[in-house]
Amino acid sequence: MPIGSTTVVTPGTAVAVATSGNAVSAVSFRARADNTGAVYVGDSSVDSSNGYRLEPGDELNLSFRETIDLRRFFVDADTASDGVDFAGVAA
Repeated sequence: MPIGSTTVVTPGTAVAVATSGNAVSAVSFRARADNTGAVYVGDSSVDSSNGYRLEPGDELNLSFRETIDLRRFFVDADTASDGVDFAGVAA
């Protein structure tokens, strides 16, 4: 089960959730409770206008019919140093 954390250093710049291949059949993203703004989950073009918005403490749970690589997910944030924690179910 891949477990990790992603922090956005520069708001407006998408950050990859994973840098190495991790095939998962489900994944959960949780915005850190101590974030000061919203974070956004999406693909490499994610930003505040097109990502799935998570307020501090919010969680997004996704499951897939086929496996998906965690490298396909990116995070952006309104505030520097905010981020998400995630856990995936290995295929």
